[in-house]
Amino acid sequence: MSRSPLGKQVHTALVASGPEAALALAQEAGQPDLFQRVNAVATKSPVPSFLHSALCAMSLPVRRPTDQLAPIVRRDGQYTLAITPRPVLQADGTLLAPGVPYGALPRLILIHIMSEAVRSKSRQVALGATLTEWMRRMGYRTISYGPRGSATLISHQLDRLLACEWIIRWDGEAADGSKEFGIKEIKLSTEYVGSNGGSAGFNREIRLTEGFFDHLREHAVPLDENAIRQLRDSPTALDLYTWLAYRLPRINGRRPSMLSWQQLAVHFGNDGNNIRKFRQTVREAWDRQVSAVYPEARADFDATLIRLHASPAPLSRPLVKGATLTLVPPKENPLPAPDAPPTDADGTPARIIAALRAQLGVVEARLWLADARIEQQDGEWVLQLPSRFKADWVRSKLSNMLEHAAAVAWLDRALDVVVRPA
Repeated sequence: MSRSPLGKQVHTALVASGPEAALALAQEAGQPDLFQRVNAVATKSPVPSFLHSALCAMSLPVRRPTDQLAPIVRRDGQYTLAITPRPVLQADGTLLAPGVPYGALPRLILIHIMSEAVRSKSRQVALGATLTEWMRRMGYRTISYGPRGSATLISHQLDRLLACEWIIRWDGEAADGSKEFGIKEIKLSTEYVGSNGGSAGFNREIRLTEGFFDHLREHAVPLDENAIRQLRDSPTALDLYTWLAYRLPRINGRRPSMLSWQQLAVHFGNDGNNIRKFRQTVREAWDRQVSAVYPEARADFDATLIRLHASPAPLSRPLVKGATLTLVPPKENPLPAPDAPPTDADGTPARIIAALRAQLGVVEARLWLADARIEQQDGEWVLQLPSRFKADWVRSKLSNMLEHAAAVAWLDRALDVVVRPA
């Protein structure tokens, strides 16, 4: 069984033992900033942000392409996305093609613009009176100008995004077996105004095209702004987070979805020539970044295969709010009670533990059921836990699961939870 990712371990430690234990675990792993990342998301209510599902499933280039004017083509199942850079009319009357967007900045820009459009239910997106004001709204504390300054870089990536044309193709099969397809050609915006004063030009207002806005309203994927801010310096971590936010809530809960590293590379625009390096980069992003801000996500990124398990969306509810963990009982009980009482009384403890583990999942079962015992006291079955903290928490938060576990074992009442004698 693969170990729980480091970010989720720190998150779990924060719940079970408090900030000091979580910080100690992060420091022991050589990742002191990991605690800050976990704490920044765990102790805040989710703030809704949005991104078009096509961009969750199919990403922009991570770094500057060799040919910046070549179209970006991505495929994900039935969908194909092509992003083509187009020339822009300059003040001197010449046409200039800025090139394709790349890196973390255009990802942040797209999330911000689409979030504003979804929240306001309007195609008109006002970025700010100045570039500095807009970047403050996006969460930047330090803003620099100059050829390599953050303000200059983000302005250039915005220009690249606005100049691109987007083509989305859908291919499917009708009920009679015939092939169906649909093609939609859109631009993010064909109207934007700004100013060229100061250190850099700035597009202050953007009007999304009607086609893009309508498509966005139907295909917006909810994200957590707190998580985005913690991942904003890593394009790979942003891609992995948005991809999981799109995929995991759509997976059938009865069985995991599996894909190869080559298939994931296609989603992320990797050419497949260096799968080992790609695999290492993604696994590190999952272990130290994405699992820290999306602890509800259930995924296994092993050396040969990727397994995705049904998981709640990032905005379903915070895993930690203050210092309280909230678990969501499954919609369907994974272990139904047998039709008749079992005749093997000695198997009762095993049936109870199996029912609890099936409902909790691997990570939470490892946390709350470690060293747990099912014993009889005064003729009644009880769940013994090693500490009063765990006993009180399980008794108060997992009452529905305890009732279900008792039903699986054909007990006439729910399990009581006690502290194991020293």
